[in-house]
Amino acid sequence: MSPELLLLVLAGVLVIACIGLVLFASGSADQAAVVRAESGGLRGSFRGGFIRPLNHAFVRTRYGRDLERRFTEANLRTLYPLEYTVLGMVSVIAVFLVANSQVTLFYALLMMIAALWGLLGLLGFLRQRQYRLFLSQLPELARILANSTSAGLSIRTALQIAASEMSDPAGRELNILDDELSIGTPIDIGLERMEQRIPGRDLTVLIGTLVISQRSGGSLITALRGMAQALEDRKETAREVRTLITQASFTGYVVVIFGVGLLLLFNWMSPGLLYDLTSSVLGQIALFITGITYVIGLLLINRITKVKI
Repeated sequence: MSPELLLLVLAGVLVIACIGLVLFASGSADQAAVVRAESGGLRGSFRGGFIRPLNHAFVRTRYGRDLERRFTEANLRTLYPLEYTVLGMVSVIAVFLVANSQVTLFYALLMMIAALWGLLGLLGFLRQRQYRLFLSQLPELARILANSTSAGLSIRTALQIAASEMSDPAGRELNILDDELSIGTPIDIGLERMEQRIPGRDLTVLIGTLVISQRSGGSLITALRGMAQALEDRKETAREVRTLITQASFTGYVVVIFGVGLLLLFNWMSPGLLYDLTSSVLGQIALFITGITYVIGLLLINRITKVKI
């Protein structure tokens, strides 16, 4: 095996390992890891004795605080921000070294920037997934509030019950709201702050109903039950729409991956092809046109498959 191919395989393994760790950290093992961490399960281990103190120092920096906030929004609990930063730096450097051995320096830098953008975009993707999960929990939230208020409980108590019964991300946001209410924040102000943290039309309608009921009264139980049914219907409709457009969206990404994979295959069959392609004017023009068409195609697919319900 040639050194260039070995470096390429190593870079691919590092990138896949980084993405795999992040996706695993957002899975079902999060809750168990939190319990172990809170109960001292990390004591005596390498992570608990060495990495955890370094991570505490890292999150005191401006970048560390911003990354920790992104981790919280993405519901990543088993992976430290410091670990993600180190793995990301190693992956980006590996991508640059491999790319620099195959293409010119300019394109190697572009690939390194693309790898860095991809690692940051991964957190954004996980954050959007949490946002969609929160929206999917709104029917359950409205149902819990309706049942609690119909039993004679106040809105504050109903929100506490919902916070204790619902899983993340709705449970996390409701716990934040409960903490704000416990220090004297008016309930309408607390609800409006939650709406600012998680903007969305469905949540705005639900919070508007609660705020209006808190300020001027009204039939809250009937409104919440009707809203729960409406949100459940919207949820089912959105699921059916996503099922219909998944194939078209997936096909677009497969075409891009197939094109890039075919180019790498040609380079493997004819070593030096990528370098010749990126160092000649004709090759650069071909790459530019190809990249533009891929971007336009993906934007069009995203635009066509984006349905507002």
